[in-house]
Amino acid sequence: MRFSLFLVVVLASVLSACVTLPSPTPTYLPEPPPTTTAATPAPSGGLPLPWIATPTPRPQVLRINIAARPDLLDPQKASLSAEIAVLQLAYEGLTRVDEKGRVQPAAAERWEFTNGGKSLTFHLRAGLKRADGTPLTAKDFEYAFRRALDPRIGGQSQPILDGVRGALTAYSLDPKTKPEDIEKTLDKVGVKATDDLTLVVTFDQPTGFWTTIASTWIGFPSDRNKVDQDPDAWWLKPDSHNGNGPFKIIEIREQVIRLTPNPNYRNGAAERGAIELRPYLDRIELYWQGDAAALESYRKGELEIVRVSAENLAQVQADPVLGKELVRAPAARVTYLGFNVKKPPFGDKNVRVAFSYALDREGLVRDVLKGLGKPYLSWIPPGIPGYDETANVPAYDAQAAVQTLIGGGYGTADKKVDCAKLGTIKLSYSNTPKTQLVFRLIAENLTRVFACQVLLDPIEPGAYPAIVRDPKTTPQMFLIPWEQECPHPQNWLFLQTCAGVYAARLGYCNREFDAALAAANAELDFDKAMEKYKAAQKIFVGDVAAAFLWNNENAYLVKPYARRVWDSRSTSDSIFPGQFGPVWSYTIGR
Repeated sequence: MRFSLFLVVVLASVLSACVTLPSPTPTYLPEPPPTTTAATPAPSGGLPLPWIATPTPRPQVLRINIAARPDLLDPQKASLSAEIAVLQLAYEGLTRVDEKGRVQPAAAERWEFTNGGKSLTFHLRAGLKRADGTPLTAKDFEYAFRRALDPRIGGQSQPILDGVRGALTAYSLDPKTKPEDIEKTLDKVGVKATDDLTLVVTFDQPTGFWTTIASTWIGFPSDRNKVDQDPDAWWLKPDSHNGNGPFKIIEIREQVIRLTPNPNYRNGAAERGAIELRPYLDRIELYWQGDAAALESYRKGELEIVRVSAENLAQVQADPVLGKELVRAPAARVTYLGFNVKKPPFGDKNVRVAFSYALDREGLVRDVLKGLGKPYLSWIPPGIPGYDETANVPAYDAQAAVQTLIGGGYGTADKKVDCAKLGTIKLSYSNTPKTQLVFRLIAENLTRVFACQVLLDPIEPGAYPAIVRDPKTTPQMFLIPWEQECPHPQNWLFLQTCAGVYAARLGYCNREFDAALAAANAELDFDKAMEKYKAAQKIFVGDVAAAFLWNNENAYLVKPYARRVWDSRSTSDSIFPGQFGPVWSYTIGR
């Protein structure tokens, strides 16, 4: 998914634990030729009619540049931010997460845990319909989750469902397994529709956070009738997106996706018996122009929302008009410098603390991110449930960095760092033109503080992912980025358990942390769970197995007449501000 923008995209691609499976190449339709509309003649004779003096209302069309072309609009296969943003408009899960990170009713009007948190029953709203007016039932959601776990589908986001009974067994099957055996395995997955309005999900362990998982794209109800007609490319046809979201897709073309209100959409936040809600907007148009072209389109009034990249931030800030329409907010993306605690000298916490002190995060944000981010000392970012401003690693203090090493036994008689005692320090990275500057700056920073050379260890890009993922070959020191898959602290902290993919790369394992996280996961009360997640995070942060560097920012240009959009922003937004807000309430010029 999609980080900041040159560095984190590169790092995410080489560090991701997922395997990219082949998917059909999109063959979007070309743009139709432009059409002209004849001007309406003015009335002749006499004084102008009163309505002529009334300003023409702005068309209720919200045009957004989403920066990257969506390559896969299949809910059970999608994984990239641009894809998910489109699907969030056309579909809705059992629940939805609002801009404050709270779980709200959506297709399900209520739910309850039973069996000590090992079962979760969703009660769907009566009378739910798809965009074409056909009924939507619990069976449709059972189909969606079952399809998501089918090994023949090969979706990259399948591990999101690991907590569901039988999920890991199902998607781990060889796709070439006999179809009847795959179906038997899927039959054992703990997602069952017991009637049209009831879906029961069962887990191996109490799983309080699953109400958030139920909001994610992987469970959006794809229309089985449409999928079966063209299993590999059904999603390329607008009519096949027979969803249940506030909007419906009407065009998928080479340069734009257009959506109009879904006349059968029921407000996901409404209570039982509420009337159907029609969005104010008449249309949403999603484009994917390059930075320069999008900026020019925005200047001309052809786009209402444009993402601002690190490369054009200074230009936008300097512009007297654009600078006033620039808005920024924290993003759900954090990058840290990981220390392999299995390799000297990083098994010594004193060394890890000293290196955290040594990092000039302000300088790195300025020079690496071009100012589009904030120095950051923790893991879960602000705006995400479970954020804790008190859970921090040591901030930049060059003198404290040196004194910590000396006090830890790495000093000389004249109170300097003994480089021989510290040993060889290497900073490893995937050797691409876009990453060389980043790592050179970090190495120079550390070398300057300790007066001990930090060696750059460039690795051939094709070999780097396997080297980092294997604990036997994981480097001594390297960068790790993360962008959340869903707005919940579990999605940040599970990576750091003894069995977590990021902790394995660091050689990190703290059973106290694992127990604290398990207790938080099992807590069914949201507010109590957040406190338990904070307690777990403090253990991981306190061990300083990593030195957090920065929290990326989202920056956008937003036209002032695009109402309620910016006010509904969220840290979880990754494509446009207000992505997790009440999209049905957005207006143009009202």
